[in-house]
Amino acid sequence: MYIKNIIIGKNNYISKKAIIHNNVIIGDNNKIYDNVILYPKTVIGNNNIILNNNIIGEIPIQSNGTFQHEDYSKTKGVKIGDNNFFHVRNLIFAGSERATEIKNNNKLLADCHLNHDSIIYNNVTLYPRITMGGYSKCLDYSNIGGNAFIQQRKIIGQYSMVGGSQLVAKNVFPYYVYINNKITRLNTLKLPEYIKNTEQQEIIFKIANYYYNNEKEMFNEINNKELNSNIKKDLLYFLQKINITKS
Repeated sequence: MYIKNIIIGKNNYISKKAIIHNNVIIGDNNKIYDNVILYPKTVIGNNNIILNNNIIGEIPIQSNGTFQHEDYSKTKGVKIGDNNFFHVRNLIFAGSERATEIKNNNKLLADCHLNHDSIIYNNVTLYPRITMGGYSKCLDYSNIGGNAFIQQRKIIGQYSMVGGSQLVAKNVFPYYVYINNKITRLNTLKLPEYIKNTEQQEIIFKIANYYYNNEKEMFNEINNKELNSNIKKDLLYFLQKINITKS
């Protein structure tokens, strides 16, 4: 169905109280409830649930910018994948340089605030009242506790958890619970099977400590022939995301 450059797929429930602006695409089997606002250049995949009062695609403002009037021609919009759940009153800003993105199978609980150009990868849970600064990223299977604040351009590693009410001032190493800008213990509720071996955990602990103190030794440990290949792949992927490569 085409209405004012709006494309809507099949089997959607869309409340009559929702507001959908021009240049919005909605896939199939979504549920969009009262007072949801979808601003221009929002793209939604399939099987998403968006509860009351979510605002998606609001115009972004850079810290050095000034607001003249709403001009969505210069924004990059928001891209939402499949099977996501949005609880009430989340605020998601459009991208400035690329689309703000929420990929697949994520849960955003109430009152989360995602700034421009941020990315939520897959199977991530954001607990209530989280603020993510611009250009920040939550990688696969990470969890963020309620009231946490993630500074701009910070990366939350795979399978990690940020404790509630924490300020994230540096990138978070995968697999661990992160409190007071330090890793504390493995996030046992999220760990895949290939990390549950005690010997593998000891190697990971060394790598995590080298990550914060000695990059050369960190890469030496990642290349340890005893390290599980899946763990090695996870860690190299994380380092690539934070722009650390072996020289």
